[in-house]
Amino acid sequence: MTYNRSPGRHPLTSALLVGLLAATSVPAFAQEASSNPVDLDRVSVTGSRIARTGFVTSSPVTAITAEEIRQTGALTISDLMNKMPQLAPSFTLGNSTRYIGTAGLGLMDLRGMGYDRTLVLVNGRRHVGANPGSTSVDVNTIPVEWIERVEVITGGASAIYGADAVAGVVNFIMKKNYEGFEARGNVAVAVEYSEQGRFGRGDRSIGQRYDVTVPNPNFDSTKPPSESNPQTVLARPGGNYSTSYGGTFDLGGKFDFTKPGTYQYRYHFNPDGSFSRNRFDGPVVSPSTCVNCDFADLNAVADLQPKFDRVSVNTVAHFDLNDKHRLFFEGKYTKTESTFFGQPAFDSTLRIRRDNAFISPELGALMDANGVNQLQMARFNVDAGRRGEEVKRETKRFVLGIEGMFGDNWSYEASGNYGETEINRVNVNNRINERWQAGLDAVRDPSGKIVCRVDLDPNATNINAGGRKYNRDLIGSGCIPFSVLGNGAVSQEAADWFNTRSHYFGKLQQTVFSASVNNSSLFSLPAGDVGIAAGVEYRKEKSLERTDPLAASGATFLNAINGGGGSYNVKEVFAETNIPLLADIPGIRRLSLDLAGRYSDYNTIGSTKTWNVGLDWEVIPSLRVRGTLAKAIRAPNIGELYDEQSQNFATINDPCNTNATNSNRPATAGDPALRAANCAALGIPANWVDSYSANRPGLSGGNPDLKPERAESTSIGFVWQPEFFEGFGMSVDYWRITLKDAIGSVTAQTLATRCVDSPGGINNSFCDKIKRAPIGGATGANGAEFPAYSIYDWTALAENLAKSRRTGIDLEMNYDFGMFGGHTNLRLVGTRLLESREWEFQDFPSDYKERSNYVTNPRWRGQFTAKYTLGNFRASWDMVYIHRNLRVFPESYNSNPGSQSPIWNPSYTYHNMQIGYKMADSGVEVYLGVDNVFDKDPPVNYFGADLGSAYYDNVGRFMYMGVNYKF
Repeated sequence: MTYNRSPGRHPLTSALLVGLLAATSVPAFAQEASSNPVDLDRVSVTGSRIARTGFVTSSPVTAITAEEIRQTGALTISDLMNKMPQLAPSFTLGNSTRYIGTAGLGLMDLRGMGYDRTLVLVNGRRHVGANPGSTSVDVNTIPVEWIERVEVITGGASAIYGADAVAGVVNFIMKKNYEGFEARGNVAVAVEYSEQGRFGRGDRSIGQRYDVTVPNPNFDSTKPPSESNPQTVLARPGGNYSTSYGGTFDLGGKFDFTKPGTYQYRYHFNPDGSFSRNRFDGPVVSPSTCVNCDFADLNAVADLQPKFDRVSVNTVAHFDLNDKHRLFFEGKYTKTESTFFGQPAFDSTLRIRRDNAFISPELGALMDANGVNQLQMARFNVDAGRRGEEVKRETKRFVLGIEGMFGDNWSYEASGNYGETEINRVNVNNRINERWQAGLDAVRDPSGKIVCRVDLDPNATNINAGGRKYNRDLIGSGCIPFSVLGNGAVSQEAADWFNTRSHYFGKLQQTVFSASVNNSSLFSLPAGDVGIAAGVEYRKEKSLERTDPLAASGATFLNAINGGGGSYNVKEVFAETNIPLLADIPGIRRLSLDLAGRYSDYNTIGSTKTWNVGLDWEVIPSLRVRGTLAKAIRAPNIGELYDEQSQNFATINDPCNTNATNSNRPATAGDPALRAANCAALGIPANWVDSYSANRPGLSGGNPDLKPERAESTSIGFVWQPEFFEGFGMSVDYWRITLKDAIGSVTAQTLATRCVDSPGGINNSFCDKIKRAPIGGATGANGAEFPAYSIYDWTALAENLAKSRRTGIDLEMNYDFGMFGGHTNLRLVGTRLLESREWEFQDFPSDYKERSNYVTNPRWRGQFTAKYTLGNFRASWDMVYIHRNLRVFPESYNSNPGSQSPIWNPSYTYHNMQIGYKMADSGVEVYLGVDNVFDKDPPVNYFGADLGSAYYDNVGRFMYMGVNYKF
């Protein structure tokens, strides 16, 4: 996945949800009625294909009902699902914009193991993906009002459903029938429309705090660092002074943040084009950060939530051929449109010649006095237009099948499933670099008119591209000169000329043919009936990406991403059985064994085998013990196999950078002396401070030689429904998932750190993939100038290198009782995370990172819901809990608990409520709700833009109301 390059719902007033449901019957044709009618609407639960009585399986299943979904303010099912303790909020609306092309996606990520390792099903069947190169499903395309319930199962389920079910399965079970006249068939149509406006950081107070990390002025160096004696603290107002909206430059000497005497050399341009010395009235703590000074507010140009519109048309139909056989159809069309704006294009080393037409006499005199023939400035080009994306996704899915009964207790189903997703994306305000550089290189012609230098001199050289000759083909015939000296200096005419709208097209196609039979009573044993299910399946996945040729060439500010694509197919056979072992003996009311297996043949990776073993032990009517053991696989997806190497960007905390605010400075290493020695071996001076603060270009891509990932999962738990406590039930389950041969690219951060932490010195594969600037500096692939010793390039390809493990305990309690003439339900769902371990290299079993208790993996998460109904009135109160967690990695905290303050995020509880009323005999229900009732802000400097901070609400308190109408 490619990152956006970087240095809402305020408009919740526009939020609207309309659900229209229509049910019609199919006219009855002549038929002979059966004297023994058969119920074709059998109950199957996620994790098994064998129809069972109730929802009793050996695998723990957590369900959300349609009623619970309606009693929230969620406009998208993804934001609702991500409140569940089992799911990590990897893709909410707020953080979906951190990658290129993913704005508006809602992907499921069970146990934080990655969205590619969670299998999303609809009615137990595969659904086409939404992200090119991947099979991950955008659940935001699933209509909220169409859902009957959602079931979540933890652990490997590949034997039942095939690849990708490594962390588990999320199964959306849709409504099949609606009330109406019953004949030989039923047709229902649902139409939904929802919209949400963009919501920027500047619209909320959390985006206007300007807190930055500074050395603690009260730090007592005679005592070890601790939470009460931190080395760094937050101070305000502060921000980035290394750039500005109007431009920042040095004149008269070299600026050095460690030497206050050099502060006089730093200048910035004012909006009117004049210039002033930068104000530094507070501490200057790094090459980019200061407090109580002139700084750029980078938060002002970032969105908290994208604009998101959705229209969805869904239909289901069935036609009873007779009492034992039925045709069924599912059809879906969903269009989502997402728009967001982020940072503008920026420059860290923009050169302006002395004879530039816009240089004022005052600036020219200062340049002359210092013997300078060009300015080198950094600029955050807000006036040139904020970069953004307009993403339209259209998803179509059709399922046609037949189901029925035959023989004694046999049932069957055969279906064809075709889905496709088309993505049309426009990257707006994408700068054509050659035009930008030619236009700002403005001079006066002999008549005094301001023109582009390249129009005056066809042989003019581009000093912002290494001094080569300007590329006239990219510039075109109408070069427009403009000034960059001051915020607002760039004219709209010029911006329209040098910016372009870069178009991207992606398409995913999925074809599935499957057939299965099952018999819940194949034959009888003394302990009960033996059930069996078996079937075959063929699936083909295809992905295509066409990128903008100009952008792919590297001529624009956007990452140079190549197009591509590929396909694969798999043929599978599977079987499952439920065997009753013992029954009705002391201590065992019923003991049954579940067995499942699947053989798969891929045209890419060859054959794989997966299996599942489960045990269900009903001790007494009120107590049941259950356990599973499973092996699962995940085949590499199309992107991991076939993506070409393309430009990407990464933030790297340089392990050789000794700046006190660098969280990865040499002093924080496990072996500081080793790191210092290796940094020196690279030629980096002691006490070196990296002055480069933006993200760094590199290359990433796929690998056709990848192997499948392998996972083993275990669960054991119990269900207790005490007879003496009527209406109460609870379950507790321990689970563990271990993933081996995990596919992923070694991050640029890991490459840099491992390079200098290797005991064998710097002659290692990590250092080979990192490039540092020589003494004279270097120009990176993005055209930026990098100072001496700074990392300016890196390379990372997908490999089967890593290992991952998650271990935890799930708790669920439910209590139903009557109160004040109505009905009350209390429900608690919680997860205690015991382990969250990541091995970047599985060949070193003792070298892992424990991430439990870090912000991305809180130890405790929970959700408590209280619901009350009385006649046509209902009310609900919902609480979401996130346990306190670390803002730094646990290993960093263990080695230095006083590295920063705050170092912990406190525990959070969010409160949401809703009331509703059904108008009798009208089909109309009105409801009113409030989310984040007490308007709780997220922890400081958390904006919901990444995985960790997405646990916290970035919108604040909002009210909503809606109407449901059934006809």
